[in-house]
Amino acid sequence: MELKTDQEIVQHHQKRQNAAKNRRSQFEEHWDDLSRVMLSTRQGFTQSIVAGDYRMEDVFDGTPMQAARSLANTVGAMIRPEGQSLVEIKAEDDTLNAQGEVQEWLGQASETLNAQIRNPLARFRQATGEVDLDLVVMGTGILFAGVAKSQRHLIFQSVHLKDGFPMFCDEGNPHGLYRTKKMFIWQAEIMFGANNLSKEVREKIGQHKIDDKIDLLYWVGKRKNQGIENPIFAKDFPVEEIWMETQTKHIIQEGGFHEFPFIIPRWDTSSGEEYGRSPGMIALPDSNTLQAMGETILVAGQRLADPPIMAPNDGAFQEVMTFPGGISYYDVETAAAVGGNPFFPMISGNNLPVTRDMQTDIRNQVSSAFFRNILNLPQGGPQMTATEIIQRKDEFIREVGPVFGRFQTDYNEPTADRAFRMLFRLGAFREVPEILAQSKVKFVFDLPVDKIKKQVQSAAASDWALQVMQMAQIAPEAKHLVNVDALARFKADAASLPHEILNTKEEVIEKIQAEQALIAQQQKLAMAEQVAGIAE
Repeated sequence: MELKTDQEIVQHHQKRQNAAKNRRSQFEEHWDDLSRVMLSTRQGFTQSIVAGDYRMEDVFDGTPMQAARSLANTVGAMIRPEGQSLVEIKAEDDTLNAQGEVQEWLGQASETLNAQIRNPLARFRQATGEVDLDLVVMGTGILFAGVAKSQRHLIFQSVHLKDGFPMFCDEGNPHGLYRTKKMFIWQAEIMFGANNLSKEVREKIGQHKIDDKIDLLYWVGKRKNQGIENPIFAKDFPVEEIWMETQTKHIIQEGGFHEFPFIIPRWDTSSGEEYGRSPGMIALPDSNTLQAMGETILVAGQRLADPPIMAPNDGAFQEVMTFPGGISYYDVETAAAVGGNPFFPMISGNNLPVTRDMQTDIRNQVSSAFFRNILNLPQGGPQMTATEIIQRKDEFIREVGPVFGRFQTDYNEPTADRAFRMLFRLGAFREVPEILAQSKVKFVFDLPVDKIKKQVQSAAASDWALQVMQMAQIAPEAKHLVNVDALARFKADAASLPHEILNTKEEVIEKIQAEQALIAQQQKLAMAEQVAGIAE
């Protein structure tokens, strides 16, 4: 049945959003437990919180928070390394990448794309940093990629998981998202204009109640009826966008996007579950144990430093003064009866060293859940041989390689693709060469994980080539198995050497031909001299 009135449409979306919230009720309880000990700024899934709350009442050990932050920073450094280009644009047809005109356009387009993403006004670093933390702790993050109202630069925003309700198709790809939001009336007036708000809200504006809050529901998803092939107006775009007032059942604004604007990476997925699972979930039991141990150790330490005082019930004339400089008056007869001072500290039998050892062990387990033992890559030194370093790096690739491979597919590539399409529509790139116009482009990421993998392969290739050359001493034909040119180029690429110091294949051929011509000329001159000597 086609929905026609605003009330019917809003009720339909409210029903779907409530269903999405009910489906993840177990996850929300889990997320609250995780945020309580690992990410206090993300609390509020199952209970209301007030902005500015302390939210650290139950935290006695900061190890889980520090480990989560460390892994989130490592994720950011691994998939978005600072000091180098985030992404490089290439043609899917590799034969085009070697052509000068195409190569120049792709190079300039890559520079523009990287500059726009890294633009401070786009707030890319801030937004992705928050999403990285959500990934590490909650297992799911939500990133919005759009164009600023000024239409001059991109804008990136992270969405709190408690407010965002992503929906995935059967293939596991995101195709819709609900978002709940409380907004001051004055904010809604600036964002949408007073004329687009409901009659009830406009009356509040007239009554100067602009500091009251209203509940909004936001929906973005693929449009069911896409009858227009090349839409001009936003309301006809393939992805629809609706802002609604939930209390008044009023549609504030309708619009759209050319492609789905939210990037929703997940750390790890389980069959049948929409949301991801995280290292934080593995570390949660030990993290809760750490908080209990931390509280116990603090109490035990305080008892040792300031032990409770034992006193007979008739030995003092007043309450015992334990603060510095305090004077307590006791009964002389009672002191004589007990053989000295009637006040003495109670010995509790605390054994703090053992307790601290237990705490250290649990801290190490939490750190291991966040890959602290794996992410510390070995460095060269007298204590480790080159072979041991390569083996450790190979272990690193096996442990974390699959994780960062998923991030490239679900995080980096959708972000680069969305940014590229938006900039292309804004006219940020030069006119596309005709030869490239009918070809698709792909996005290539130079990630540290890939570099480490190449270093491991480079070491293995060098070892193999050395062994082959040793075999060639017995069987000379074995030396022809090694493509020395390809091996040298691969090692240069693995070492991330500048391309300027490496000759192209064409230049190498020219140099070989020049050397051969020089040798031939020298042989010809030598032959001529020999013939002249004979003739003489």
